[in-house]
Amino acid sequence: MLSPVKSFIILSFGFIIISAINYLYLKKKKKESDYKLLMNNIMGCIFIIFGLLKIANLPKFVEIFNKYDIISKKIPYYGYLYPFIEIALGIAYLKKFKLKKINLITIFLMIISIISVLISMIKGQKLRCGCLGSFLHIPLSYVTLSENVIMALMSGSYFYY
Repeated sequence: MLSPVKSFIILSFGFIIISAINYLYLKKKKKESDYKLLMNNIMGCIFIIFGLLKIANLPKFVEIFNKYDIISKKIPYYGYLYPFIEIALGIAYLKKFKLKKINLITIFLMIISIISVLISMIKGQKLRCGCLGSFLHIPLSYVTLSENVIMALMSGSYFYY
């Protein structure tokens, strides 16, 4: 399993690359900077990429996810739906479809994830994070927690800008 520091670097690098590509795309497309549009595009890309990584080996993702997610522990089939929910959210962000509702749904999902990760961390469980599917052996740690908090804050920024 990767160390939390290496996991943080990999996830941060992914966020930075996705953000930079979206910023440059919007800058080329439009002369003015639109913060909400940039956030929507970043969120959309992140959800689609992360969702596709989960679908690539869906049974393994579900096995990882069901060990810590509080909804998936009660409703095991939720793990099979989760990547498709992420992809649907990603498409909705990119298509600017009912963004107020999409951001509220995202905040709700991130809060559930934050609670799930905190419970596992408090219990001292040494589990894998399912955020990138089964490709990388990322530990469930403050890195996962940070990722979920950042996504919730990005979604919440919609209501302030």
